[in-house]
Amino acid sequence: MTHNSLDRLLATLDVQVHAFAALEIASGSRLLFAPMNVIVVHHVLNGRGSLEVGGAPPAQIAQGSIAVIPPGRPQALVAGDEALRDVVAEENCSMVVDALLQFDAAEGRRGDLRVICATVTASYSGSFGLFDSLTGPILDDVTDLAPVRSAYETLAAERNAPDIGTQALTAALMKQCLILLIRRHLHRGSVSSPFFASLADTRLASAIALILEKPGAPLTLADLASAAGMSRTAFTKAFAHAFGQTPMDFVQKTRLHRAAELLAFTQLPVKVIAASVGFASRSHFSHAFRTAYNADPTAYRKRHSRNDIALPANSGRSWLDKMRNSDAD
Repeated sequence: MTHNSLDRLLATLDVQVHAFAALEIASGSRLLFAPMNVIVVHHVLNGRGSLEVGGAPPAQIAQGSIAVIPPGRPQALVAGDEALRDVVAEENCSMVVDALLQFDAAEGRRGDLRVICATVTASYSGSFGLFDSLTGPILDDVTDLAPVRSAYETLAAERNAPDIGTQALTAALMKQCLILLIRRHLHRGSVSSPFFASLADTRLASAIALILEKPGAPLTLADLASAAGMSRTAFTKAFAHAFGQTPMDFVQKTRLHRAAELLAFTQLPVKVIAASVGFASRSHFSHAFRTAYNADPTAYRKRHSRNDIALPANSGRSWLDKMRNSDAD
């Protein structure tokens, strides 16, 4: 595929970093996490062990490993060669001095496996999540990627000493890390999300980018097939094979998903949101939204209205340096 197609699609990638946590895990301990509705990104600072996601076989992790866990998956991190005891993360959580969460599976001591964890949402133009359709975690060794190490240092410092532009900067840094992983895995062809499949197919990538860049535009099947450089029949068949739905169903879902994000994160009037995602009639929008989300737009807004997590200010880099220093007291 061309770099232009990839860049066009990734330019629509929206990333939000919600919270950070330090994981301290003693050898022989398994730290258990319940499924979350966000992406979880683990970065191993020290030690070695294994990562368990859902019913998949354990994957080995060590210093420099990074793992992206898709939403809705139970997960566990094990320090050392085997787990002799289980520790439930939610029952062993506290706020550390540096205003970050800490999950303690080391009985208050420095863990043999030390991990920094971030909860993240990553979506295309506020629509479908990039990693939502992954069949398993993305796991890699990023020791050779100096920008990732630098990004994590700045991420920790910014989240603990907020200043002008902190939200934009942390989002940009995490996006940088995710794009570096995407680039590496696209070259390897080892990611099974339909969205990654679209990146690997120039024709589908062009059509998907058009949908996500302009969810409110009056797009037709002919428009999308033309963007892909295919006949309508061939495009519909290829699209359905990759995404399990028709192109126009995807357009409708993208519009409604974007509307759901706007309802949850803004106070824009429902009529304005409906128009911004391509519905000329509020009643038509409300009917379509109720069918998709089992709630009318107003009720959905009341139920899902959210604010980003704000953490108190403090020194973040010193915390990260301490985590990385395996000889620290």
